[in-house]
Amino acid sequence: MASSCHIVPLDRYNWELCLDITLLPAQEAMLPPVLYSLAQARFENLTPMGILVGEKMIGFLMYGEFGGICWINRIMIDAKYQGMGFGTSAIQQLVAKLNSNIHCREIRTSYARDNYPARHFFEALGFEVIPSELADGEVVMRYEGN
Repeated sequence: MASSCHIVPLDRYNWELCLDITLLPAQEAMLPPVLYSLAQARFENLTPMGILVGEKMIGFLMYGEFGGICWINRIMIDAKYQGMGFGTSAIQQLVAKLNSNIHCREIRTSYARDNYPARHFFEALGFEVIPSELADGEVVMRYEGN
């Protein structure tokens, strides 16, 4: 089980700590680098956040709100910290944050069709596939709660 982690907004003082996050080779093929994600956040009205354990930045996530639908666009945990429950904790914290946002009527995410670990990860957190929805060729999931 994971020790405690918390999600924090990225700012001018901590954003560079996310640049040291490394993924497993198979994950690198499915996710853009953190630096790309930070640029995307700037131009697509997305909110980047870091995942901290103590003072160590061990992960990155990003979300945005579009017409009442809050999208979780990215979740990355450094390879050395995977499998310890930090990703689960970070998404649970983000879902709680989004659920308290009056502009967020629904929470969604998506994953590459062949990214089965992502599907299982989000299903375990209460997300369900929306069979008729695709976003840029990716499978879309909606948070249904547990």
